[in-house]
Amino acid sequence: MHRRHPTAEAAEHAFYAAMAAGDLERMMTLWADDDAAVCNHPGGPRLIGLQAIRASFREIFAGGGVQIATAEVQAFRTADVAVHSLIERIAVDGRGGSEVVEVIVTNVFVRTGGDWRILVHHAGIFDSADESDAEEEDESDDRQLAIWEHAHSGSGIRAEEGDDDTSPDIDPHRPPPGRLH
Repeated sequence: MHRRHPTAEAAEHAFYAAMAAGDLERMMTLWADDDAAVCNHPGGPRLIGLQAIRASFREIFAGGGVQIATAEVQAFRTADVAVHSLIERIAVDGRGGSEVVEVIVTNVFVRTGGDWRILVHHAGIFDSADESDAEEEDESDDRQLAIWEHAHSGSGIRAEEGDDDTSPDIDPHRPPPGRLH
């Protein structure tokens, strides 16, 4: 049975609890039953519709749950729509040891029948490095790849042939840097 979430904050808390538990069914009960539902995982494609969103979380949860701490929440709410901008902090073990990666997130919630559900989850890597410093960028790319590998260990995800994200410097058979969840 679906638990009701009387506030957008309660729905958001349940979203991150489902992420931590790696619970696909609980995760999917949080989404608005709407063909317009959209999810963007860091470094990944735009996923439209519940079927695509379910498939992506199935792949992510194949490696277990993802522990995420949230911070710096900025919220806007009307009677039936809430928009939360926040920072996700994800601790991962990479090639250089354990580190925390920050992800910028926008979550959009809609209220239907007194229950708040997720309509949009959009997450992207936050990189404060100076773009002119190539060495820091290379380290950031290595860090993001290590995070992606950690979050998707055993999932078998590969970049697809013809992806627009490929370039001569990127191996098209490796996942894009930064894909966390």
